Amino acid sequence: MIKLITIDLDGTLLDDKKNISEENIKAIKYAKEKGANVVISTGRPINGIKGYLKSLDLLDDGYLILYNGAMIYSLKDKKVISTTLIDGKIIKRLYEESKKLGVYIHAFRDNEELILEEYNIYSHKEVTLNKITFKFYDFSKIKDDDLFLKCLLVEGKEKLNYAEKQVSKDITNNYTMMRSAPIFLEFLNKNTDKGIALTKLAKYLNVDMKDTMAIGDAGNDISMIAKSGFGVAMKNSFEEVFQYADYITDSNENSGVAKAIYKAFDK
Repeated sequence: MIKLITIDLDGTLLDDKKNISEENIKAIKYAKEKGANVVISTGRPINGIKGYLKSLDLLDDGYLILYNGAMIYSLKDKKVISTTLIDGKIIKRLYEESKKLGVYIHAFRDNEELILEEYNIYSHKEVTLNKITFKFYDFSKIKDDDLFLKCLLVEGKEKLNYAEKQVSKDITNNYTMMRSAPIFLEFLNKNTDKGIALTKLAKYLNVDMKDTMAIGDAGNDISMIAKSGFGVAMKNSFEEVFQYADYITDSNENSGVAKAIYKAFDK
């Protein structure tokens, strides 16, 4: 019996116009009526999803997995349950890497403040999409013991494809690297990803992992799809995601989340 469902947002629950279909809303309501905890699992901060939570009737109830697993948040209690952080030393190292690779850099401090070296079309998308503010900062002046939720290298798809393959081994061997979107390459604590967060939340809620379900489409969703009891890939998923799924549902344009939920509950 499915007791905990984690659902990615962009490319999964949202269609290409960033809307949630009525079919998906009804299916999530159905899952809740069946006793399942429905959790949005996203790379975004909470400000970027409040409108969606309201439409799903989740704004004051349940839990969130944010920043691709770096934070687990209780909506009911309005408190952070768990965070896994990285320090300023690696942010400065990634800043050096961004210069070497010719890409931009973003970083979220532990207080959720976004810092940028310069404003660009990708930071505009980040700020607009997530309804957040930012501060300009000289990354070379970050202190080694400053704390951060995550760091991103950002650029156009093709240039970031190349950069991803060139990231130095001292970084990839010691930190979690994931492609959350064609323009975002994210770096987190080695013990951080959506799958680890799902495992932590399941333990917190006393739910067996065999009774969990995860739905996603991108590289940052692979860990939760692989670790869940019933892992679902969207039809529009990145190619590498399919091999980890127990089931492939319809696309985000055709309410694939709803179809996966009904499949899981044998409706």
